[in-house]
Amino acid sequence: MNKLIKGLFGLFVLVSVGEIQAQTFRTFQTTTEEITYTNRTLTDGRVIVETVINTVVVDLTPNPVTAEATVSTDTKKETLFLTTDAATSLQNAIAGAGTGDSVISQTVASEIDDSDKVKNNSGEVLTSINYVEIVNGIPNFTTVSGATVETNDVITTQRAEFTTIVNEVKAIVSQN
Repeated sequence: MNKLIKGLFGLFVLVSVGEIQAQTFRTFQTTTEEITYTNRTLTDGRVIVETVINTVVVDLTPNPVTAEATVSTDTKKETLFLTTDAATSLQNAIAGAGTGDSVISQTVASEIDDSDKVKNNSGEVLTSINYVEIVNGIPNFTTVSGATVETNDVITTQRAEFTTIVNEVKAIVSQN
């Protein structure tokens, strides 16, 4: 009876370990940030700076048991409309902040508040602008919305199976 219980317990452990398939694997994360500054002339004549912060976080999780790899890409695009003084101050703060994965977004969060953003005549922060661009002497009016857009893409790939060819070397037997 004792052998039967030990055998069933051993079988239970073997099945449960096989079912788990080592679900905790190391995830490798890469963060990339970039910021762009574009001067815009509003229709009322004011010059502002359209600031776009792009943050891309990529998580790679390889699974050697199932031969699958999962790549999760989180993309965040934030558009701000800043005064020229605030944009210059932000550029200097980012230059002095050093290096790191998220130094740009951390600096923007700590440096920029509503007083640095462009406002309309009634004192409200602008969420979209209408700017003028002269192309070949012709004025073009364009509207841009200032918003935060976040996307998440998850791609799971299966490692391709391949055939291993083994070349067996045989000795040459001479009849001489």
